[in-house]
Amino acid sequence: MKKSYMNSNNILSEGFFDTLRKYLVQYPALKKNKKLKSDLKNLNSSIKKIEDLMNKERQKINPKAKKAKIYNFKLSDFVK
Repeated sequence: MKKSYMNSNNILSEGFFDTLRKYLVQYPALKKNKKLKSDLKNLNSSIKKIEDLMNKERQKINPKAKKAKIYNFKLSDFVK
């Protein structure tokens, strides 16, 4: 049997139930929220526009410059 290092007397103070609630309640509820999903999509499209403008200006200054890449956000980036 695997030994647990979590103190069973201090299980509430160690945040066990907070973490459990976050995974079981918050994340699935946010994952289904259409407003949040559409806002996240709008954020990613705005970032894409900024990235394109930035790369266009960099190409004017230095034609051999590497293109900048800004990664898109996912819901899991904001909710653990």
